[in-house]
Amino acid sequence: MRRRLVHFLTGIRSEYDILAPIIEGVSKRPELEAAIIVTGAHLTGLHGHSVHQIRADGHRIVGEVDSLLASDGLSGRVKGMALQLTGMTDIFAREQPDFLVVMGDREEVMTGAIAAVYHRVPLVHVGGGDHADDGNVDNVIRHAVSKMAHIHMATTQLSAKRLRALGEEEWRIHVTGASGLDRLLSVARMSREELDEALRVDWAGAPYAVLLFHPTITDFSQAGEHIKAVTSVLERSGLNVAAMAPNSDPGNQAITSEIAAFAARCPRVKVFDHLDRKNFVNLLRHAALMIGNSSAGILEAPSLGLPVVNVGIRQRGRECGDNVIFTGYDQNEISAAIDKTIHDQGFRRLVSQRRTPYGDGRTGARIAAILAEIEQGPKLMNKPFILE
Repeated sequence: MRRRLVHFLTGIRSEYDILAPIIEGVSKRPELEAAIIVTGAHLTGLHGHSVHQIRADGHRIVGEVDSLLASDGLSGRVKGMALQLTGMTDIFAREQPDFLVVMGDREEVMTGAIAAVYHRVPLVHVGGGDHADDGNVDNVIRHAVSKMAHIHMATTQLSAKRLRALGEEEWRIHVTGASGLDRLLSVARMSREELDEALRVDWAGAPYAVLLFHPTITDFSQAGEHIKAVTSVLERSGLNVAAMAPNSDPGNQAITSEIAAFAARCPRVKVFDHLDRKNFVNLLRHAALMIGNSSAGILEAPSLGLPVVNVGIRQRGRECGDNVIFTGYDQNEISAAIDKTIHDQGFRRLVSQRRTPYGDGRTGARIAAILAEIEQGPKLMNKPFILE
C-alpha cells in the first residue's frame, strides 16, 4: 500500500520546534511519510541557518525556498511571500503530496495554503482558531488560512469553537492540544551545573531571566524603544539574563542592536542567536522567569511552572495559564511584574500548579493518527459553509 506523503512547511526555528513532534509522529506511522519544505529565516546565517538542525534531525527536505530579503520593513516581507509562492508551486507540481501541514500565522503559512489549494492538496492547519487582541496581522492570516484548510488541529476547545463560528464543519475540527508541549516531556533533563557548562556561562547557580522579545507588525517602528524599556529594567534588576535573538519580522534589526548593546554594557547578559532543543528547553526549566512577548510564554511555559512577564500588545487576549503577567511598556510596571514573579509566594505557588489549556503533551501522535485514518476524496476537498 502506498504511504501517504505529508509535507510540512516551516520558515523559522520556533515554528519548526513546534512542528517537530508532529513530524516525528508521522515518521513513526507505517502508513505515512514525512517530508519538509524549508523557507524564510531557516536559510540565512542572520538567524542561525537553522536548516542545519532539520538536516541533523534526519528529515527529508524536498525543497528549500530562499525568500528572506535583506529588509527590515513591511515591503520586504510581502515580496518574500511572492518568492515563497513561486517556489512552493514548483514543489507541489513535482511531489504531489497527500497533505500539507502548516502551523499558525506566519507568511509562509498563507503562501503554502494558497499553493496547496490550487494544486488540490488537502491543507492541514495546526493552531487555527487561536486569537489575540493585539491588532496584529497574524490574526487575519491565521483566520484566512483556516477558511482554506480542509483539516483543523485546534490547540484548545475555545479555538475549536471559533472554527465552528467561521462556518467549519464539525468533523473537520480536531482538538489535539499544542504540539510544543510534546518536546517538554521528551527532552532529557539537565542539572543546573550541566546547563551552565553547556551555555558557557559562569552564573554559579544564580537566578536568571530568559529574554525573548519579537517585533510586532502593529508597532514595529517602535521596536527599538520598546526593547530598551525591557533591557533598562533588567539592567537594574541584578538578574543574570539569557537573551535570545528575535524572529525575522520587520523591526528585528532594532531589537538585535539593542540586545547587543545591552550585553556590551552589562556583563550579566549572555546572547544566544540559536540554541538546540535540549539546551533551550532546559534553559526554560531552570529560569526564574521569562520576559518578552514570545508565544513560548503562553503555550509551553505554564507546563514548566515558569512565570512569564509578557510586555506590550503581542499575545494580548490569548488563552493562557496562571503563569502570565501582562504589562505595557512602562518601566515601573515591568519592574513590579518582575518583582512579583520572584517574591510573591502566592503567585509562585499558583504557577507551580502548571495549569494549562493546551493539552497533555501527546499532540504529535494524535495528529499523525488522524492523518493516517482520515478518508480522502471529494468530501474532504469540497468545503461547504455551515450556518448555525
